Amino acid sequence: MSRGRPQNPEKQAQMTAALLDAAERLLDKKSYKSITIRELAAEAGTQSAMISYYFGNKEGLFLALLDRTGDMRQRRLQQVAVLLETQPDRVLAMLVETVSDIMTEEPWLIHLVKDEVLASEGRLREHFVKTFPVRIGHALLTMFSVLQQKGILRADMNPHFATASMVSLMAFPMIAEPLIQGVLGVDRQVLRSDAWKQHLTLLLTQGLGQQTPGEGKI
Repeated sequence: MSRGRPQNPEKQAQMTAALLDAAERLLDKKSYKSITIRELAAEAGTQSAMISYYFGNKEGLFLALLDRTGDMRQRRLQQVAVLLETQPDRVLAMLVETVSDIMTEEPWLIHLVKDEVLASEGRLREHFVKTFPVRIGHALLTMFSVLQQKGILRADMNPHFATASMVSLMAFPMIAEPLIQGVLGVDRQVLRSDAWKQHLTLLLTQGLGQQTPGEGKI
């Protein structure tokens, strides 16, 4: 890869992608605060000046990284939303599979959440809230509301509570992995497994799904 400033749009797109990819890889190994501009540039195979040229500074690079992954997650959730009209009974299972895959594919984001979003205030935290909880929470809330209207989910379910519950079920094991791995043996490999996805799907369908007559009676 050339270490100078690319001139054509295709090369520029490749350079920005390389810098964003480098930020992902480094964040999977180190904290945001400990990553330097020089490390980012070396990881991307370019010069430090390219970060200033394309993103303004290190923070700008990571804000752009949040935008990229937020857009990707939104597209994947939209693919699930298509099933609302054709196969609504599959939506919960597909939501679990999609969100589980997204979270385990991007451990760097969990590191950023623990180090920056939960621990301190700032532009990264503010941007994260707008990019993920707001956009993705709205998408989940909409899907739950539609499923309730279609009779897939129980009528007494609160869609807002259901959204919060699903996010908690999916995100907490990733954030608390160092704790539950040692105590319960639930590590990232388990969180990627079909068995874990089936477990979460069962919890959601049993808790949120429409009950059949006599179900739940002792």
